[in-house]
Amino acid sequence: MASKWMQKASASIKRRGTKGKCTPITKKGCTGRAKALAKTFKKIAAKRKHAADGGYMGSSISGEYAGHNLSNPSYRKYYKGMLN
Repeated sequence: MASKWMQKASASIKRRGTKGKCTPITKKGCTGRAKALAKTFKKIAAKRKHAADGGYMGSSISGEYAGHNLSNPSYRKYYKGMLN
């Protein structure tokens, strides 16, 4: 989450007016880099939805391991409000 490539890509789509070009992904005009970006966004959205539903997210946000309280502030900030 160090770079802001997703925000830049979204801003570029908005600026150029190409929102919906790859909706659905099987659309004839959805090719190349646009299709790859659409698949990436779809995959990320599915992971976020799964996390919001309380499913396994992969990396730990916070917890106690071997008597030490550990946490990852960037994940905690990212998933704020999505988790119980």
